Amino acid sequence: MAGLTHTISRDSIFGTKAGSNNSKSDSAESAGANPLCPHCDSNKLWRDGHRYSIFGDEIQRWLCRECGLRFSDPNDVQKAWSTLERVERIERQSLKSGDTIVHSSQICVTETKNLAAEQKTEVLRRNETSDAKAKILEYAWWPKKDGKSDTTIQGRTKLLRILTKRGANLYDPESMKAVIAKQPWSNGRKNNAVDAYTSFLKMVGGKWEAPLYQTVRKLPFIPKETEIDQLIAGCSQRMATFLQMLKETGARCGEVWMLKWADIDFESKVVNITPEKNSNPRVVHLSNKLIEMLQKLPRNYGPRVFSRPDMPVDHHAGTFQHQRKRIAHKLRNPRIMKIHFHTLRYWKGTMLYHKTKDMYYVMQALGHKNIKNTLLYVQLEEALFQGEQDYLSKVAKTEKEICSLIEAGFEYVTEFEGAKIFRKRKL
Repeated sequence: MAGLTHTISRDSIFGTKAGSNNSKSDSAESAGANPLCPHCDSNKLWRDGHRYSIFGDEIQRWLCRECGLRFSDPNDVQKAWSTLERVERIERQSLKSGDTIVHSSQICVTETKNLAAEQKTEVLRRNETSDAKAKILEYAWWPKKDGKSDTTIQGRTKLLRILTKRGANLYDPESMKAVIAKQPWSNGRKNNAVDAYTSFLKMVGGKWEAPLYQTVRKLPFIPKETEIDQLIAGCSQRMATFLQMLKETGARCGEVWMLKWADIDFESKVVNITPEKNSNPRVVHLSNKLIEMLQKLPRNYGPRVFSRPDMPVDHHAGTFQHQRKRIAHKLRNPRIMKIHFHTLRYWKGTMLYHKTKDMYYVMQALGHKNIKNTLLYVQLEEALFQGEQDYLSKVAKTEKEICSLIEAGFEYVTEFEGAKIFRKRKL
């Protein structure tokens, strides 16, 4: 027992075993009444799976519907620590103390074990786990020197933690290959895991023959505008404003997530989008509806509109998934479950090209640096509106009429009996 009396940190006793239903809400009651969110003091919480201590104590996880914070139930955490303290007291107790010697007992030995060897193996396993956590934490700071964004770093460290929990050895590339190959992930996510480990090896000075998983490109799902509006209408105030901003600007979720109040000009009704992923900055006009939604938001996140500096985008995504599931079930429309944050960018680019038929305009509106990235929206528009030939037709005779039609997006077709005919595709 002496070999087990090492100090156990708070981080090392939680999350060592995955729950049976970690990604879904659970109706089982936790140790006490529903807690309040430690960040915003809201009582609007969802149950969000369980964590387990190394002694099997079940810890309820909660997800705040207001700020998106995911946290452990403090009552369950206290119970887990009580178990830990009780075990540590037992482990520190001497086997030769007078209180532990039983005088009127008989011992029947049927099998002997090398207890010293078993204790040594357990201590080694825990040290390896602790070392892996420390190395991943060290890696989380290393890519900043290469100018990697916080979103990229968070994604890579998350993948490394998942892989080590599922049996991969950070210092054994063959072990890492085997674990990645066994995961039920798409080839795109597996390639992301390969990139994360390649970056980790670069930090520690190692090399490996990186596997390459062939990805099959599929056209993304484009919902109807009514479905997007139904989703926005059913979400909470802050989430609805976030989604409306994605819909109108076509920005990436990370760009909107980092948006500051200083980036919004309420008088001119425009927003300055600071780019990510090496794209171009742009200025986008906002509708009166979105301006009103923004003005009603509480400004309790400091300079940012939708996030605090210590709040990762994963928390916001988890809140969105819960609200989306509830709305899809209520409307009995499973198509809503296929809408993600980036889906709104695909929708915006497709609608812009359908309206203008101008690839360069769509390229500038979405911040693309390479027009090859814009070709996807041409393909989406052709697939979505295939065979659609509905147009609005207008006739102009004077210079003023011609100019007004061109400004409204009409294109010249032909001339008939001295009058010029224009057309515009119906939306």
